Amino acid sequence: LSADTSRFRKCLTLFQLVVQGVAHMLGSGIFIVTPAIIQSTAGPATCISYLVAGLAAAFSVLCYSDLASRYSCTGSAYVYTYFSIGEFAAAVIGFFLIGEMIIQAPVLALGISENMDTFLFNGTVGNWQNEYFPDWFLHTNIIALVVIAIYMIINMVGIKSVSYINIAVAGVSLVSLGTFCLVAIVHGSIDNMSKVVDPATGKTGFAPFGITGIIQGAGTAFFAFVGLESVVTLAEESVNPKRDLPRATLLSFSLVLLLYVVTAFSMAYFIPWYEVNGTTGLIGSLVEKDMTIAQWIVTVGLIFTVFSCGLCTVTTISRIVYSISEDGLLFPFLSRIHPTTQVPVWNILVCSVFGALTSIIYDMNILLHMISGGTLMVFVITAVAVMILSYDLSDERSPSSERTPLTTTSPSYYSNTKFLFTISMLLFIGTAIMLTAVLAFAKQNASIIAFEVVLACVLLSSLAFVKWRMPLNAGEEDLTFRCPGKPFAPGACILINLFLFFNLAISALVQLAVYGCIGLVIYFGYGIFFSKITLAKQKQIDESAKEIVEPR
Repeated sequence: LSADTSRFRKCLTLFQLVVQGVAHMLGSGIFIVTPAIIQSTAGPATCISYLVAGLAAAFSVLCYSDLASRYSCTGSAYVYTYFSIGEFAAAVIGFFLIGEMIIQAPVLALGISENMDTFLFNGTVGNWQNEYFPDWFLHTNIIALVVIAIYMIINMVGIKSVSYINIAVAGVSLVSLGTFCLVAIVHGSIDNMSKVVDPATGKTGFAPFGITGIIQGAGTAFFAFVGLESVVTLAEESVNPKRDLPRATLLSFSLVLLLYVVTAFSMAYFIPWYEVNGTTGLIGSLVEKDMTIAQWIVTVGLIFTVFSCGLCTVTTISRIVYSISEDGLLFPFLSRIHPTTQVPVWNILVCSVFGALTSIIYDMNILLHMISGGTLMVFVITAVAVMILSYDLSDERSPSSERTPLTTTSPSYYSNTKFLFTISMLLFIGTAIMLTAVLAFAKQNASIIAFEVVLACVLLSSLAFVKWRMPLNAGEEDLTFRCPGKPFAPGACILINLFLFFNLAISALVQLAVYGCIGLVIYFGYGIFFSKITLAKQKQIDESAKEIVEPR
């Protein structure tokens, strides 16, 4: 399906796309993730964690912008993988995306619920739930379920309603964050950044959890950059996607990264890091200082900002599910577009229900790590897609918006050049996985360091071969944006994201693997039989058989 024949309403401008990206990334990171990282992972060095995560994400932003200038189909990393690697890999990454987004919506709804119950209802709702709900229903949160239902209803009305709400909320968010940062700088102390000592653990200093804490904090901070998906998934609803999507991705990322670093620094400057409430965060710190007016301003900003982020999450996941369903890998009713609102209504309903169920089953801290793990894997695949599409385009792979996956039937497929490129890519990816896993898990000594140096040499050699042997495709000149420094920038993206992935909590990696297995079950149980590729092959077989039975 090309963008020109899309059934979606093409109405989003560059400004609206930037606001969509900012709204999605801002709420998830600043109000919910930042306090949790400060309290239990990185301490005052959380601002450094965001810079590290931002560095890794910057390479991903370049890759996303490159791919967005090539293709104007909804579906984001799923579509890019479909074009560059094939159906199976696209199905895997698509289900990672679905799991990631289904987790994010309840996390945001739970964040809203905690703050509303604490600061607006004085804990009444939480106490009522604890008294009347059985133990096995412990994670059920009435406010969170209501918020998810509101996400669903607004998205069903149409994309323009989501866009208008995001624009209004963006102004409220900036006022709220500006108020908090101003209050924090005026009433905080530089001693909170390095001299305070946690009475419970004795940890102190700017990085009380050490370099490990900063790296783990950076891995969790990737939750904040999930919003990159929300910009590129709206390709078919953008007025000028090939021009506006790369610009919107770069602009929204730059604005949000600046706000993350400034707010993380301000919070650690305001109160001792061990006193930060990992749930109530910014508002809780103002309550401790008895600053009522600032507390209410930030409370209103938090609720609206996080709500807007959740709204964008449901929008994003519905477009990804739509794209997967369009290719036959999910049930066809999920790609039905309502004739009036021009959005996939049944799709939005199903995604919202699964989000509500997730909010009941899981604890928030586990959900945060699972989201980050999914995001990191998606970023890795996106970088791989850029390398494949830049150096291995045949006529069938020229940049277009047609939804045709790569096949291995072109005459040049088994050519020497392509074979060498494939070997180089496999060598690079395999070595990257080994190196990052060793760095993350192995105890460093002389022999391990020597092994790491050997792996690093192999990595650089494989990239150097691609750079020397594989000229860029001629079609690159027609792109509105090209990732600079190929293949080294995408290679750095792969390395950094793999390293952060292996530094996540083991429990998060295991549960993420469970989501991947569920996706594989769906693919092999349904998608592989009803995909467009399978049906097209079956049609060719039937036509060939018919010609044999009924010769002309």
